[in-house]
Parts: sequence; structure tokens; C-alpha cells
Amino acid sequence: MEKQWPLVVRIITLIIFLVGAIWLLRSLAWLVALILVSTLIVYIFYPLLTFLKSRFRLNHGLATGLVFIVFLLFLVFVISLLIPVIYYEFTELVDDIPHHTARIQAFISWLSQQLIYFDIEEEAREFLLGLSENLHQAVEYLAEASIYLIGGAVDFFLVLFLVFYLLYDFQSVREQLVSLVPLKKRHMAEEIIVIVDTNIGTFLRGSLIRCFIVGIITGTVLAIVGMPHAMLLGLIAGIFNFILYIGPYIAAVPAVLLSLSPLAPSPLLIILLYVAIQVLDGMFLAPVVLGRIIKMKPITIIVAILAGGSLAGLLGMILAVPVAGIIKSILDLVKQGPAYREDSTS
Repeated sequence: MEKQWPLVVRIITLIIFLVGAIWLLRSLAWLVALILVSTLIVYIFYPLLTFLKSRFRLNHGLATGLVFIVFLLFLVFVISLLIPVIYYEFTELVDDIPHHTARIQAFISWLSQQLIYFDIEEEAREFLLGLSENLHQAVEYLAEASIYLIGGAVDFFLVLFLVFYLLYDFQSVREQLVSLVPLKKRHMAEEIIVIVDTNIGTFLRGSLIRCFIVGIITGTVLAIVGMPHAMLLGLIAGIFNFILYIGPYIAAVPAVLLSLSPLAPSPLLIILLYVAIQVLDGMFLAPVVLGRIIKMKPITIIVAILAGGSLAGLLGMILAVPVAGIIKSILDLVKQGPAYREDSTS
């Protein structure tokens, strides 16, 4: 009984530590999110830093400054590309609201007539009343958007500040983390750092390429077939393509809804186009640019995405795949250890 006490104490200590860590992360969620976003940006641009240092023999400070300038130019390019598209498309969408409203009212009228036959008119009326109340709340949320916009601007400049200093100290931070590990386990810690770098870096850079290509293809194809708001739909498709398997279906919803308008092509054609683009992405783009990260079973990726979304929202859904890849790679590394080799030889 006395020998079991140290084990009980260690278990209780571990539980207290985990609870405390979760509480601390929840308390510092805003700061953790800023650091996480900044770190992801650094993972995208850090290979350029190492390339400049090795290829042109630049000192670390100059290379960091050049990479940060490239990052700023990339932001300017993206913003200058997105703002005109969003402004033009939303302006056109607002002009078309009366037409879409008339179509929706006609659909609701037809639906009400159908509901009478099923004797659920009262339930439908309650649903519509609840819908109008939810729309009123949505308007109130829009009124508060200016406050969030100011907070977002502050966060944006804080991310710029963090990105610069993380770029400068990224290698030293990783070396300090490895130095905290006991000397006997330091080699495994270095391998885990490589695994994290490979999975997160490859996923982010590959996903950016995939999303850009899919967004361009979607917008171009929709414009060719005469789909209204093709550029905006292409932008939505590119953004949601970050989320493997689930994201493309989410991006297809507004396109299918808009295709119900008589000004748009057939909904069946739009669905077929989205399916064809995702087949192209799944068979060619994803295997080439993501490599071994997607060499997991689809059910594993889907469960990871759903779990990430429930834990951390959209950011969790995006990071779920590389995190699952990291866990899989670490398990493969552990299986190569002495304990597993002894089991296989015995």
C-alpha cells in the first residue's frame, strides 16, 4: 500500500497540472491566439529566411528584414487583390437583393402552401417568428461590428510586431526548447521538432498554393458558365479549401443557393463543376503539395477536423490536419524505439 502512494501522488499532481494549464490557456486565450497566428505565419516564410542566409550568405538580421519586407508586400498584394473583388461583388449582390428577396418570398409562399397539406402550419409559423427574431439579433450583432473591427486592427499590428521578432528568434527559441530536454532524450526532441516543422510548414505552404489555384479555377469556370458573383464565390472556395474534405462542401452552399436564381446556370451544372474541381484537387493538387500529410485515412482527417472545430473553431479546423499528422509521425517514431524493436525480435 505504501508503494502505491507515490503513484497516486504523481497522478494527482499530473491532474492538477493539466487543470491549471487548461485554466491558464483559457485565461490567456487572446494572447495565445495572437502568438499562434504569428507562429504559423513564421512557418510559412521561415524557409525563405534560411534560403537567403545559405544562398547569398546574408547575416541573420539583414535576412530577417528582407523576409519581413516580403511578408508585408505579400499582405499588400492580398489586400489590394481582395478589397476590390469584395467591394465590387458585394455591391452587385446588394443591388440584386430585391430580386433574391422576391425569389425567397415566392419560395416561402410555395412552401407554406405545401405545409398546409401536412398540417404543420403552426410549427412553420413559430419557426418563421423565431427566424425573424434571429434576424433582429443579427442586425444588433452588425451594429457591434465596428468595435470588433477596431480590436481586429489592433490585433493586426500586434501580429506584425510578433512576426518580426519571431522570425528573428525562431531558431534560438527551438534550440532553447530542445535544451530543456534531458541529454539522453535530446535526439528524440530534435526529431520531434523536425516532425512539427515538416507537418505544419508543409501543410500551410501547400494549402496556400492549393487554395490559390482552386480559387482561381473556381472563379474562372463560374464566370465562363455565366454564374453571378463568380469572383466572390471563387474567393470563398479558395478560403474554405484550407479545410480538407469539409471545406469545399461549405464553399459550395452559397453557389448552389445563388444558382436557384433564373439569372444563374442550372444548380446541377454548378454542383457538377464543384465536384469536378474537388476531384482535380484531391487527385492532383493535394498529393503533390501536401505530400505525406494527407497519407492518413479520410475518416481520421474528418474526425480530426471536427474535433479541432469543436475545440478552437475555424483555426482549430485548419490546424487539425497538421496536428493529426504530427501525432501520427510521433507514434511512428516511438514505434522505432528500442522497446518496440525488442518486442519484435522476441
